[in-house]
Amino acid sequence: MLSLTSPKIHVGVHCLKLRTKSMYIHAVVDPDEATFYDAYDNSAFWCVSTQTGFGPDGQPVRPDLCHGERGCCRF
Repeated sequence: MLSLTSPKIHVGVHCLKLRTKSMYIHAVVDPDEATFYDAYDNSAFWCVSTQTGFGPDGQPVRPDLCHGERGCCRF
C-alpha cells in the first residue's frame, strides 16, 4: 500500500490521525490552477479515531488545529 501523504499535512507537525481525501487520490495537481481560481481551500478533513470532522476532544479537525497542543494529538 502506498503511504498516505498530503501537501497540507506534515508528519511531526500535524496529528497522525488527521486525514483528507487528497491523501487517497494520486493525481497530478495543475501548477497553473492558482491562475484560474481564487485562493479557497475547500478540503474536508476528518479524524481516524472518530471518523468525523471532530476529534476525540470534541473540537474540529483541521491542519491549523491538529497539533501537539491538543491532548488527543499523536505524532
